[in-house]
Amino acid sequence: MHQSRAVRALLEVQRCYKPDVLFLSEAHLSDAGAERLMRRLGFQERLVNPSDGRAGGLLMMWKSGVTVTKNDVTANFIDVMVDDGRKWRCTGFYGEPAKENKHKSWEYLRVLQERMDEPWIVFGDFNEILFSHEKEGGAPREQRCMQAFRDVLSECELADLGATGDAYTWSRGRIKERLDRAVCNSRWNLIFPNIGVVNGEMTKSDHRPLVIDTEFYKETNRPLRPVKRFEGRWLKEETVEEVVRTAWQRTLLLGLGPFKQKVDSVHEELHKWDRETLKRAQKRMAKLKKELEELRRGPTTDVALDRQKEILLVIENLLEQEEIAWVQRGRANWLKHGDRNTYFFHMYASARKKRNMIKGVKDENGVMQEGQQEIVEIIKTYFTNLFSSQVEPLMERFFGM
Repeated sequence: MHQSRAVRALLEVQRCYKPDVLFLSEAHLSDAGAERLMRRLGFQERLVNPSDGRAGGLLMMWKSGVTVTKNDVTANFIDVMVDDGRKWRCTGFYGEPAKENKHKSWEYLRVLQERMDEPWIVFGDFNEILFSHEKEGGAPREQRCMQAFRDVLSECELADLGATGDAYTWSRGRIKERLDRAVCNSRWNLIFPNIGVVNGEMTKSDHRPLVIDTEFYKETNRPLRPVKRFEGRWLKEETVEEVVRTAWQRTLLLGLGPFKQKVDSVHEELHKWDRETLKRAQKRMAKLKKELEELRRGPTTDVALDRQKEILLVIENLLEQEEIAWVQRGRANWLKHGDRNTYFFHMYASARKKRNMIKGVKDENGVMQEGQQEIVEIIKTYFTNLFSSQVEPLMERFFGM
C-alpha cells in the first residue's frame, strides 16, 4: 500500500466516489504508514490494525463530519458505532483466506452479533461466495463451504444487499469470484431504504472497490449546468494566443455584431480547444477504463489478459499525469510543501475555489441576496448599466462598431 501506484489508485477512488468512510483490508501498513495515507487521502480520523510486515492490516478512515465510536479492532474486523443523528453499527470485515480457517470467520460474525442489538451493516472481503454462480473458472466451490456462509448470515439476521456493476469483485488469471459484498440487518435497511452497492472499477488491486451509497436510489433534482469560466491554466499553454487570435478573426469574418457576442464566441472556442485538445488525456483514460471493463467481463483468454496488463500500465501513467496537473494548479511558490503530495495541492486548489465563490451580493437597496437567480440578476444589471454608460463609446472608438 505504501507504493506510489497503489496510492494513486486510491486517490482515483477518492476522486471518483468521494466516500465519507473508507475501509481497506490487506493494507500492508504500519501505524505510521496508515497515518500518512489517511492525511494524503483527505481523511481526519482512523482506526488501524497494523500489518505484521508480511501480510494483513486493516484500516478504516473517516472524515471529521462523521461521528464514529470504536467498539473493537482485530486482525479480521474493525467494528464501530456511527452517529449521524441516527445510531447504527458499521463493521469492516476481512474473512480468513485459508479453507481450514473459514469457520473462524463465521464465529467472528456470531460473536459480533451477540455483543449488541443495533441497526448493523457489515462489508468487506469475506473470502467466500454464497452460491456457485458467483465463481467463474477454477475448481468448483464445495457446497458445504457455501452453505456455512449462508447459515451464519441467516443466524445473524444479515441479508446480502446485492450490487450493480460486474458480477465478480475479485479476479486472478482466469478465475473470477464475488468475494466482496455488503450485508445488513432489517433495522439498518429501514434507516437507509435507498441503499445501493456498486462494484467499482478495478485498477491496481485484484479486488474491485465496493461502493456503498446510502442515497443511491433517491430521486434528486437535476443539478444546474455548471458555468463555463475562463481557466487560468490556459495562460500556461504556448498556443493560447493563437487560439484567441484565430477565434477573434473568425468572429469578424462571420460579421458578429455586439462586442459581447464576439467575446462569447471566443469563450466557446477556448472551451472547445480545452475539451478537444487539453483534456484528451482524461478522455483517453475513460476510454481505456471502458475497454478494461469489457475485457474483464468477457472471456478470459491469454490475449485478453495481456491487453489488460497493457491498459493498466497506460492508466497508471495517466494517473501520474493527473497528479502533476494538480500540482500545477497549486501556486508555484508552494511547491516546497508538496513533495508531489497530491492531497496537499488538491486541498489547496479546492480551498482557493471556495474562497473565490460568491455566496451573496447586496442589491441596490443594500439588502444581501444569496439566491443564485437573485445574484445573477444583480450582477447582470450592474454590468449592463456600467457598459451602457461608459464602455460603448470606447468600443466604437477602438473596435469600429
